[in-house]
This record gives sequence, C-alpha cells and structure tokens, in this order.
Amino acid sequence: MDRRAISLRPVALTSALLLLFSIPAAAADLNGFLREKGHGDVALSYTSENYDQFWLGTTKVDVPNGGDVDTTSLSLWFAYGLTDNLTLVGDLPYVKSKSDGFDMEQSALQDLTVLGEYRFASIGSTTRSDFLGAGGFRTHASNYEPNLPVDVGDGTSDILFRFVYHLEAGAFYFSQQIGYDLRNEDAPDGFPLLTEAGYTWGPVTLTAGFSVLKARGGTDIGDPGFTFPSNKEEYRRLGGRVYGRITDRFGVSGSYYQTLGGRNTGDSSGFSVGANYHF
Repeated sequence: MDRRAISLRPVALTSALLLLFSIPAAAADLNGFLREKGHGDVALSYTSENYDQFWLGTTKVDVPNGGDVDTTSLSLWFAYGLTDNLTLVGDLPYVKSKSDGFDMEQSALQDLTVLGEYRFASIGSTTRSDFLGAGGFRTHASNYEPNLPVDVGDGTSDILFRFVYHLEAGAFYFSQQIGYDLRNEDAPDGFPLLTEAGYTWGPVTLTAGFSVLKARGGTDIGDPGFTFPSNKEEYRRLGGRVYGRITDRFGVSGSYYQTLGGRNTGDSSGFSVGANYHF
C-alpha cells in the first residue's frame, strides 16, 4: 500500500487505517501504495457501526422488538516492506456486537487477515500507473460462535486473491481493487470490489471510496436449513475519510460510511477514528 516518494507519503498513510468499510478486516481492502524495503506502518483504530433495519434476503425489515444492532471494534493493522515491490499487510480486530432487539451479545477476537501485495508492472513517471497482485488468508482468531443473528464473524478460513490498478498524478490518486475470496465451510465465495480516490493538500488528505461485495451462491435468511455463514451476503457502501499528518511518523484519521443497498446484511452506517505510526 505505501509509497516510495516521501513527498506523497501523506496520501499513502490515509490507507494505513481501518479504511471506511466494515468487517471483514480492512487488510483485505488494498490500494497500490507499497512500503519501502525495511519500512512500514502500525495503526490502531476504533470503529462503531449501527443499524435498526436489515435485508431479509432482498426485503428490508426492522430489527425485532423495535431494537437495533451495535457493533464496535478495536483493530491493530500493520504493513511492512519486504522489498520495494512487495509489502506484507495484516489486520486483527477485537469485535463486540450486541442487540437489544435480538437480545444477544458477543465479543471476541475476530479474524486474522494477512496478505502479500506485489507490484509486477509500472507505466509512466509523472503520471504513473501501477499493476499489482496480492494473495493471502483470513482465519478466525478465536472460537466464537458464527451461526447467530448477531455475532462477530463467519468463523471460516478463507484464501484471498486481489488485483489492483493504481494511478498517481501529483497529489491525486485513484485505485481499483478486484478480488476473489475462496471461502470454506458453507460460506459462499465472494467478489469484493473497492474503488478509491484521494487528494492531498499539505498535511491533509481527503479520500472517497465505494465498496461492493458480491457472493457466488448462498442462502437467504429464512431458507430451509440455512445458516448465517451460508447467507448470500451482499452490499454497496459509500464512504469518506480524512487523514491529518501530525509529524513525519505520526498521523490521525476519521472516516464515515453508509450502506446504500444489500442482501442478508444490515442497513448500517459507521464511523472510524485511528492513529498511525510510520517507521
């Protein structure tokens, strides 16, 4: 994810936080910023999400008993440059989900996500296009119960693949991720898409993002014999983020997202705040 040009480093650091999209972990949401060999970032972020309606299949309904669902997470994220063209990224969140409507609560370490991102081609200099591929895994980090209406995750072990196109032109960048998640147990495979664009003014960077998740097959809530991990969970989310560089090594950020549509998922919105240390 991060960069070689020090003058553009504030843009890269915006992506060092939990990003603007919800669980699963943001280490699987990549742009084209790589770390220099021997350098990296560590970030800690807090995210809060809420919804009082959800999609039962494709039909939006209220959470039972006039309640809502609240999810908070504290996430530790890292990125490290193994070479100038290969960066290792990872994420481990502690998640708490609760609902007065469903009368349920669960908290646990969720899923560990680790990927290696490799830049295999670049075109241009002043305006530069990079082409990157990534692969890795996501696996549950504790023995939480995944088959509940309100839980912290799906409890699966997945193989993740990503392709990223990344464009830089001065202080502007654009990044498009296309992914495939090969999931185990009865969870359907997923196709995550992430589009980002950002611009830097001095120590401040603004970023906008659009996230889409599509599923290959799966069940709807209420189908005969369904499980919650087997649901065809899909969504479209729009969000924004602001990052402020305090020093060359330290920065803070805030972000917000809103769900625009979905299937077997909550009509959620959320915000995140975080701090990043570059070394």
